This record gives sequence, structure tokens and C-alpha cells, in this order.
Amino acid sequence: MAQLSREDIEFKTLDGIKLRGWLYPAEKRGPGIILSAGFNMPKDVVVPDIAEWYRKRGFTALIFDTFGIGSSDGEPRNDSDMHRRIDDFMDSITWFSQHPLVDPGKIAVWGLCFDGNIMLATAASDRRIAAVVAVAPMMDTTGDPERREALLELALADRAGRIAGEEPMYLPLVDEDGVTALGQPLGNFFSTMEGLDMPVENRVTANTYMRCVNWNMLHLLPKISPTPVIMVTPEHDQVFPASRQKEAFDMLLEPKEHCILLGRNHFDWMFGDMDNAFNKQLDFLKKHMQL
Repeated sequence: MAQLSREDIEFKTLDGIKLRGWLYPAEKRGPGIILSAGFNMPKDVVVPDIAEWYRKRGFTALIFDTFGIGSSDGEPRNDSDMHRRIDDFMDSITWFSQHPLVDPGKIAVWGLCFDGNIMLATAASDRRIAAVVAVAPMMDTTGDPERREALLELALADRAGRIAGEEPMYLPLVDEDGVTALGQPLGNFFSTMEGLDMPVENRVTANTYMRCVNWNMLHLLPKISPTPVIMVTPEHDQVFPASRQKEAFDMLLEPKEHCILLGRNHFDWMFGDMDNAFNKQLDFLKKHMQL
């Protein structure tokens, strides 16, 4: 009987929240990789194709919706907490490491954009992680300083309203000008997602943005070692510039590698020659995970 290329899975976090996702089982027991697409993104966006790419190369791959996103439980919806997100990934490793197809000593994590940041922060605490792939990582989530006070004011109003029994206050992830509440340009991201029929919700709680403007994990970068890290930077990243990704890379200790995707930006880096974008990641994982 042919093996299914994808299976529905679910697991519980430490606080009892049920998270749901998809498992891409390899043909035999071996390394595993957990992938996530970033801020407010459900598992349906970008990472299914990447999980399948890794599955075909011998990795059992896991993608899932984190707290309050997509098919997973958690209220309020679309409310991101960086510490809770790290906890979700730690608990996913616990579940994943018990799967019969996964060697618990050979689990890598892979994060795009915001989740490049979060996967690095997770690896600073979780030594079960054998390697990290951080792609176009948004290493600073504090955003435009001129927007800070307004975001804090809205977040405090959101908290007060919810204590009084009101529904959460939501802000768009991307406004009509293609800019996030934090000030990063995403262009036609949402029209592209709609065109691809991707279930991305264009809303985030105001309280999420209070956490964003106060989140800083740069001090953790030297603490990730000796876990190997490969940072993959699109040369023309318009969301978080390549020069700032390089500054973060320089804070990492060995073993590490910086891969520059020439001529690529934050959104087109994996289109076209997919093997060219991923083979260096695979070579790095094979070398440092002794595959």
C-alpha cells in the first residue's frame, strides 16, 4: 500500500490547548524537521511545498497551526504571544520526538520571517533541536518608532475593554497601502494570498502589537551555540534588510553559515528554481546533523 504523503495530526500543549497540523512522513525512520511560515500565518501558507520537498529527501516533516491560528484551538483568535509561540514549538518537539519515524536526536527547526526569529529564540533554550534554518528572519519586531505610542495606546484600550467583557480589538495585519501596523511594507501580499486561495486572516489583536514593540531576542543569539544555525537571506529583502540580518548573523557563535540568495526578495526567494534555494540548507543539515 502506498504511503500517504500527508497526515492530519493533533497534540496538546502543556496548558492543554489542542494544536493541529500536517505530518509528512518519510519512507523510513530518520531525521525530522518542523517548519513554520511566520507572523499570523496558518500552516497552509508556503510551508506545505517545503515540507514535501524535505520529505522527498528523507525528512519526516511537521507543520502546524500555533495557538489561535487556523485549525488550532486558542482564544482570542489571531493573538500572538512570542513566549507562548516558543512554548508551542517546544511542545511540538516533545510530540514529534515520540513519533516512530523520527530520530529524536536529529530534529531541525525551520522558520520564515517572524518565525525565523522565534525558532532562533526557541533554540536558545531547547537543546533537543539539532539545527536551525532561519529564512529571511525578521530579527527586530519593534517596527517604526513613530508608531509605537499609538500602538501601545490601542493595546491598553484593548486590554481594558476585554476586562470589561468586550470583544478583542483587531487591527489589520496589512492596510490598504500594503503596510503592516508595525510599518513594514508587504506590498500586494494579501491580494496574492487571496489569489492563491490561502486562508490568511487580515487581522491581529491590538495586544499582539504591544508584545511586538517590546520583543527583543538579540541577546539570545550567542546562547544558541553549539546548536548549528544557517541563516538564509534574500539579497533584496524589503521587509527586513539584508544588512540587518547580517548584523544578527554576526552575533551568532559557531557553528553557523550565512547563505545569500542573490537577486531575490522577501516574497520571491523560493519561486523558480526551488532546489537552488534549498540545497544549501540541506547540505548544511546533512553536515551538522551527521546524516
